Amino acid sequence: MKPQRRPTAARMCLLLGLVMMAGARQSAPAAEPSSSGASTAVLSEQQIEQMLKGAATPSPTRGLRRQVTPEVPASISLNIPFEYNSFALKPEASEQLRQLSSALNSQSLRGDRFMVAGHTDAKGNPQSNKRLSLQRAESVQHFLVVHGVDAGRLDAVGYGSEQLLDPDQPGDSRNRRVEIRDLGAAH
Repeated sequence: MKPQRRPTAARMCLLLGLVMMAGARQSAPAAEPSSSGASTAVLSEQQIEQMLKGAATPSPTRGLRRQVTPEVPASISLNIPFEYNSFALKPEASEQLRQLSSALNSQSLRGDRFMVAGHTDAKGNPQSNKRLSLQRAESVQHFLVVHGVDAGRLDAVGYGSEQLLDPDQPGDSRNRRVEIRDLGAAH
């Protein structure tokens, strides 16, 4: 049997980006009520864990000297629905957030710190969007703490529309998201 090669960090980042983009295309808007009535699939604890720990795996160097470059933190954007123009979580957000809390407390991730990053589209007032994105990130952080994740491992940040997922379409619903970034080992 042929041994499997471990993917390089660059390949893992590319794959993670493609998976995140595909997931964002399938997710319902976070700030708008769903007009289609269709529900999106909830990612499992194992899927979340794999996406957050997978990109952080170092690749073998095969005797070559490795140049130290800043690593892109592993991250995942989840469908976390909120009430319209509010930071109140919708009831259907709880199942996805329970899976996230289980993943963050898993054996492979329990020693890491995480950023909970709120993002909006570019519609509306930039200051209001930034405040709303921070409040949404804090709502997710609060849910995770209530469900067993150590508060010292979580940092909430609101970016508003500063880091659009699709800058070519600043008003697109894919830009409204909550992103979980693995910041590495907790100190």
